[in-house]
Amino acid sequence: MNGEFRSTSNRDQGGLPLSQALRLTPRARMWFADAALLVCAFLWGLGFVAMKSGLSAYSTWWLLLLRFGGGTLLMLIFFARRIKRACGKDLCGGAVIGLLLFMGMGLQTLGLNYTTAGKQAFLTAGYVVLVPLLLWAIRRVFPGIITLACSLVCFAGMALLTSDLAGPINIGDILTVISTFFFAGQIIAIGYYAAGGDPIVLTFVQFLVTATLSGSMGLVSGDPFVWQGTRGLLSVVFATFFGTFACFLIQNCAQKFTLPSHAALLLGLESVFGLLGGILLLGEVFTFRMAVGCALIFSSVLLVELAPLLRAPHGGSSIPASPPREEDF
Repeated sequence: MNGEFRSTSNRDQGGLPLSQALRLTPRARMWFADAALLVCAFLWGLGFVAMKSGLSAYSTWWLLLLRFGGGTLLMLIFFARRIKRACGKDLCGGAVIGLLLFMGMGLQTLGLNYTTAGKQAFLTAGYVVLVPLLLWAIRRVFPGIITLACSLVCFAGMALLTSDLAGPINIGDILTVISTFFFAGQIIAIGYYAAGGDPIVLTFVQFLVTATLSGSMGLVSGDPFVWQGTRGLLSVVFATFFGTFACFLIQNCAQKFTLPSHAALLLGLESVFGLLGGILLLGEVFTFRMAVGCALIFSSVLLVELAPLLRAPHGGSSIPASPPREEDF
């Protein structure tokens, strides 16, 4: 093979469908995928700003219901036939993932009532370091000295972000830190259930579970739902379509074409975009101490993801060579 994909269609290049026209070389496909993941990071980073703005119109649980309820409806509109063919294993796996997502999003959004979007974006990035530590506890596999060192650096950065020398620790920051454990658990659960499952069904079920539990919490809280009209509507639409529906689908498709290390590094940039969005769009204050904390967290995340590449033997190409199947979309 010369690295090029030959079309099996009798049509010329100008008449090829997009899915075939983009099949150039593995490296070219990887560039397209990396660009798509960068878009995801940008949208998810702005998602912190959208949720912060949306909380001015709706309470935590009703905002989550609107976001993930809308995502559930969009999944039904575009993938109804595929969802109807769901098997019991995917339904069970999606429910587990959805429960973890609900806990993570619930605590995160509750915390966002009391902290800034920029701080929360960087605190949430700590889940990248927590994943190998949780896997160590579950599988008894030592993650390595580098990972342990990065964990300490990450926690030091979190301490700088969450501590307030002029007063008590911010409850919003504490809730955000706790939420990262559930997000880390969600990632581990996705890795387990997605191995032989349908990502579309898993995504639909986790959206449905999160929306259902959020609505239930809204009823239990006694806070009545009141439609606010255009107030907060833009934030809800952005968080639903871009931050929930579009980004999850883009991620599921793009990661088939690129390296896992690329994906983690690019998606980790959401913390940077979230911080910049909070400063530029919401006028949030950013101090030198916060900058040091953000730098420690981001450097620890980068080193954790680059460590496997530094240990890998040279000479072999690990760029994905096979294109995805049409049924995967």
